[in-house]
Amino acid sequence: MTNKLSRRDFLKYTGMSSAAAFAAAYGMPLGTALAQAPPGDTAGHLVIYNFGGAEQQQMIANAIGRFNERYPNVVVEDLYIPWPEGWGHYTTNLKLRVASGLKTDIIAIAIEGTRETIFEDLVLPMDDAIAADDELQAIVDEVEPVLHDALKGPDGQTYYFTREWNNMIIHYNTAIFEEAGLDPPAVDWTWEDFLETASVLTHGEGADKQFGFAIPYFNFGLTPWWHTNDTATLTADWSQSNLDDPKMLESVKFVHSLVHEHGVAPSVEGLTMTEHFMAGTAAMTGAGRWPFDTYVSTDWRTVDITPWPRNRAGTTVFGSGGWAVSKTAENVPLALELIKNLTAFETDMEAVAVGTSLPARRSATENELFNSFPANAHRFFGSLEDIKPVPSPENFSEYEAIFMRHMDQIMANSLTPEQGLEMAHVELTAAMDKLAERMAES
Repeated sequence: MTNKLSRRDFLKYTGMSSAAAFAAAYGMPLGTALAQAPPGDTAGHLVIYNFGGAEQQQMIANAIGRFNERYPNVVVEDLYIPWPEGWGHYTTNLKLRVASGLKTDIIAIAIEGTRETIFEDLVLPMDDAIAADDELQAIVDEVEPVLHDALKGPDGQTYYFTREWNNMIIHYNTAIFEEAGLDPPAVDWTWEDFLETASVLTHGEGADKQFGFAIPYFNFGLTPWWHTNDTATLTADWSQSNLDDPKMLESVKFVHSLVHEHGVAPSVEGLTMTEHFMAGTAAMTGAGRWPFDTYVSTDWRTVDITPWPRNRAGTTVFGSGGWAVSKTAENVPLALELIKNLTAFETDMEAVAVGTSLPARRSATENELFNSFPANAHRFFGSLEDIKPVPSPENFSEYEAIFMRHMDQIMANSLTPEQGLEMAHVELTAAMDKLAERMAES
């Protein structure tokens, strides 16, 4: 399947918008046509397929307000969906919406869904538009390359403009550490150091028990344990299962041991890690920046962050989200003008104030607002020095479901780590083979 946008496709997908008509009439290069901003009196209607929490919804509303100062005759509908149950569900609903012919102009999605939307031919490639538009090029240039590149298609083309990102980093309760006479964790601490620290911080019985660590028990939250052991659930190109790697077994056994051997972490069934952490029943947990809105709103300040403990590698995981133009967009140039507002520095600064995600631009964090809390806030962007994206193949929801179903059985002691990973590897291999066949036929 090719995603190169032809002149015929451009006219088909954009309709006779001002840029398309101009390009058709004068033989203007496609990229230049895309970069032609519509006049300010343009009338229209744009629909955004969007996700997030209440804070993100307000940020988007503010960006739309700035857009409407320039384009007062354009109605923008933010089809806002609260944080999805899963990216597979979110993407499936998007595909159903497009197939039903419902208006969709701009698509917001996390990295977990980008490959599928590209494979399903739902979004437009943007390289030509970026090359012809200095403002779009500046947006790309201001974003950390690792974040931008993670959202590209397998063909190397840009489809998404980075909206935000999050990593996984250790959150620790500074008051509990002080009470235990422990220094803050070193930036280069190891799994062994982590386990020793968690053991010291685990004490008590029953409802009064304090655990050293609350496991972030979801696919993204578990991934740093694989990455810091120089392995992953999928091969480097995300095309096949890597669950037969001995280092994956070693990693899963370590996570399993935190609950069932060392007892430094509570059972993962029904676990709400942030509640454990904020209640003081867990001295450490793992997350990105997203809990900080809760920390701030409740004025809970005894928290700081430190890098994930390493075994074979000093790294972690990240996921970024982005904005794309739908192939069904009726006016692509107008949609791009709105994306300029959605990705503006002002929006990034609002993300800094809200605290639920990390802004796309490092420059938005070089201020007292971002760095005043936590004390080591600089470690968020510092993690980009050595970081890997969460594996996000075209069948992400299927892949994630297979892996986490078997992890559930392992953590419940229904299967040993050896049994669970072997069974998961067989099932995931079949699913990835089927995906390869589908992609070869497209």
